[in-house]
Amino acid sequence: MSQSIVTIRLNGTPYQIGCGEGEEAHIESLAGEIETILQSLVGSVGQIGEARLLAMVALILADRAHEGGPTGDAPATVADDSGAAAAALESAADRILALASRLSSH
Repeated sequence: MSQSIVTIRLNGTPYQIGCGEGEEAHIESLAGEIETILQSLVGSVGQIGEARLLAMVALILADRAHEGGPTGDAPATVADDSGAAAAALESAADRILALASRLSSH
C-alpha cells in the first residue's frame, strides 16, 4: 500500500500527516473543519496554548459525536448550517470553559 504525506496547518503550525494514497483531499478537508473550530475558540478564549486549544477542539468533536452531531462519512461544516453549528460550538465551549475553570480552582 502506498503512503502519502499531507501537510496541514492548524493555528499556524504545519503538521505532516501520513495517509493512504488518494486520501489527501479527505485529510485536508478534516483539517479544515478542525481549523474552523480552532479559530472559533481562539476568537472566544484567545491564544491559550496550542495543546489546550487542540484538546478543546477534541472535546468539542467528541461532544458532537456523543450528542449525535455532525460526524461520520458526511460531516457537516459551519457553512452547511452556520446557526446550528455556532450554537453547538458555543454550548460546547461554555461547558469546556466551565470545566477548565473548575479544574484550575483545584
